[in-house]
Amino acid sequence: MKQPIVVIMLCGREREGWINPGLMMRIVECVHDGSRTRRPMAIDLKCGVSPVERARNQIVTDFLASPIPWLLMLDNDCIPPAHFLELIDMAEADGKFLFGIPTPMITEAGLTWNVAVKRDEQCVPLVTLPKGWNRCDWQGGSFLAIHRSVLEAIKSNWFDRIGSLGEDFSFSERARNAGFQPWFHGEHQCEHLHTVSLLETLQRTPECDLRQVTRL
Repeated sequence: MKQPIVVIMLCGREREGWINPGLMMRIVECVHDGSRTRRPMAIDLKCGVSPVERARNQIVTDFLASPIPWLLMLDNDCIPPAHFLELIDMAEADGKFLFGIPTPMITEAGLTWNVAVKRDEQCVPLVTLPKGWNRCDWQGGSFLAIHRSVLEAIKSNWFDRIGSLGEDFSFSERARNAGFQPWFHGEHQCEHLHTVSLLETLQRTPECDLRQVTRL
């Protein structure tokens, strides 16, 4: 029997208490895959806690009170790839204790992935993804698989922010300082759902011709 895993879906303020249908289909598929491969699994939600670092720290505290070896945190605005449980099988077999599945995001640099490397002491998000397993310096939190040994080594304040880093990148920094390498697999990606205000978008782009928009 494979090591148990707990999957926690983090419901952020944009979709508080709401899980997108695509994510739920992947969770159902994950439960089926776990049953087929004999990996025990628990599913839970974290709702109504802010800011996000506090919610993530509470998830870790509750997780460490259990005997379960693997924690998987999923944001409720992402859709993981099909049969993502296989990646945990691969990571476990290769001795990888911390990995994420890249998710697209919009930054000042444009459309990038939530995976970054250090170049000339700068945090540089990846624009393209190399194939296979790859090391990185920082990993976003949309899909984050963590073995309890990483969390036990850090001990506390896992997701508290460090300087200008977000809570997920701050966690990657602490994990690396504790001797654990973050990984990602470039051939697997999450979808990222995000809603925007059309009114706010139009107000930010005054050159936009409303007549053009209505014809789209």
